[in-house]
Amino acid sequence: MRTTLSLIALGLAATGPAAAAKESGETVIPFMSSLQAVEWKAASDDSLYLRGPRGEWYFVRTMNRCTRLRSSPGIGFQTSALGQLDRHGAILVQGVRCPIESITRSDGPPQRRKSS
Repeated sequence: MRTTLSLIALGLAATGPAAAAKESGETVIPFMSSLQAVEWKAASDDSLYLRGPRGEWYFVRTMNRCTRLRSSPGIGFQTSALGQLDRHGAILVQGVRCPIESITRSDGPPQRRKSS
């Protein structure tokens, strides 16, 4: 009986964070550490849009202001051991580490309006 309960508890513990992430709309970006070039666009001092390895867009919000984000020509990533970018990772901008607060799927950065 104890073995069965332990396995059930282990199964619940393993699915708990994943289920919570799905409910909140949060996700991870797989294979980020293997990309040579990443398309991205700063949205504000604490958020950016990232194009994933399969062409899908993500909206990444940092825990605090990442003041160099808008002016930086490039960024780096602190990923998990599996090479994925998740809310335990960080965006690296000109020597500054910006911890990630959340990652959600997105349609991409807003399109610029053409002026007449």
